[in-house]
Formats: sequence, C-alpha cells, structure tokens
Amino acid sequence: MNLAGIHAALIATYDDHGALSLDRQAGLIDHVLGQGVDGVFVSGSTGEAYLQSVAERQESISAAIEQVGGRGPVIAHTGSLDTRTTVALTEHAVAEGADAVSAVTPVYYHYEEAELATYFRTVSAAAGPVPLIAYHIPARSHVQLSPDFFIRLAEDGILQGLKYTATDLYPLAEVVRRAPQGFLVFNGSDEVLLGGLALGAHGGIGSTYNAIGGVYRRLVDLLAASDLAAARHQQEVANRFINEMNNYDFLVFLRQVLHHDGVHTGHGRGPLPTITDAQQHAINDVLPTLFA
Repeated sequence: MNLAGIHAALIATYDDHGALSLDRQAGLIDHVLGQGVDGVFVSGSTGEAYLQSVAERQESISAAIEQVGGRGPVIAHTGSLDTRTTVALTEHAVAEGADAVSAVTPVYYHYEEAELATYFRTVSAAAGPVPLIAYHIPARSHVQLSPDFFIRLAEDGILQGLKYTATDLYPLAEVVRRAPQGFLVFNGSDEVLLGGLALGAHGGIGSTYNAIGGVYRRLVDLLAASDLAAARHQQEVANRFINEMNNYDFLVFLRQVLHHDGVHTGHGRGPLPTITDAQQHAINDVLPTLFA
C-alpha cells in the first residue's frame, strides 16, 4: 500500500472509567478518514503510548488495523523505553497486518548514536519486509540526530522512512535531498506542513489531523494543483487553530474539539490534565471564530 500522504496520529480513546475503549477508537478512525486523511498512525505520542501497558498498545494496534479495513495505511508506532518491548510490539504489529511500523528514539536515558543505530537495526530485523519509519521528535526525546544518521541507515536498508517532528525544516530538506530513492519523509510539525511539503516531504503525520483533517486535505490538494496562495490560506487556518490550542494542553484541547463534534475520546490518563468546565466553555465559544 502506498504510504505517502497525510495520516492522523490517533488520540488515545478511553471509556468513562478510564479503560481503553476500542469502540471509541473505531468511531475516531471513521471520523478522521471521513475528513479525507489518507491513513492513521496509531499508538504514538498523541496516542499516549507511554501511559499504556503493552497489552493495551497491542489491542489498540490490532483494532485500528481491523477498523481501517484497507481504507488506507495503518502505521503502528511500536517505540518504547527499551529495545525488547519495541521488538515485541513490532512483531505484533507485523503479524496483525500493519502497513508500516515506526519507532521513536528511546527517551529518558542518554544514548550515543551507535547505540541508537543498533536499536533501529534490531527493530528493523523484527519488522522484516514491513517498512520501518524512524520517529524523530527532539523536543520530546531530547535526542538530536543529524541527517547523516538517518541517511546511513537508509542506505543500509534499515530505515524506509522518517517522521520528522520539528519546525526547523533544514534537516528535513537534507534528508529529502540525500536519501535513497523510495525513502519517505513525513512532516511531523503540523504548523509547517506546507513548508515540509514544499521542501519535498512525501506527506505528514500529525495530531491536529484528528480534528481538522479536512483543512490539511485541502492544503495538500491545492498544493498539488499548484495553487500556492490557496494552500497557504489553509495553512493559515490550521495555524489559527494551533495558536489557540497552544493556550491549553494540546490533548485537552483536541479532545474537547472532537467532543464538540460528537466524537468522544474520554479523558487523558493521569498525570495528564483533565479539562475543566471553564475550559470546555472557552473552547466551545472560540471554535466558530477559528474558521471564519
């Protein structure tokens, strides 16, 4: 399946008691695909992967693959704090039929580039023929890796793609320029999707796609039609939304926007914050002004 395109990084879905809700995840998947996104990225940062058990992540990945049902690609994020767990999740995702797997660089401990290269090589072996997309998010992982790092692993056949989540787009452009043919680069910072695409990214993976996937669909289509001014307007619409979101915890904001649209995802897991009544009212009141 063609992996290029825009993919919603799915929000974790819980029931009213805080347990994983696969029914609510199914509703969310139908909602995001209905907005025109190409596929989904499951069990990532937006999916609260580090706040869930391995069994919950496996259930979420399996259910996402079943619910998408071939309507688009499913990229399963399998990264975790240790290689062993990442391999186990990768093997599960591959066995369940994920179209690609992705792994963030492990967080908390400090690792040298050689150790991270070994990590990706081990995960790649577990993925077998299924593409492995490195997930680079230095603001969260506190790991800065150069384009050289990803190019070496791409040339060795270890990596088949990169999710690059930062607003400095020069490294993204360098990977696009130097990577082997067929290597896919995904823009991961939603506020600069247009810039990433203009520099050669093959698509995007983002959290705000859950709520405003249609804006990004129009942006991509307008850029493909060489209507840069109209595409830039869609990025401006998205950025007004993101600018308002930055007044809140981003997951609190996105969950409330989805709730406003009739898509229920529950509350995030503690210690993540839960929304207050005042925040609910404030978000509901501002939403109509963001798309005027």
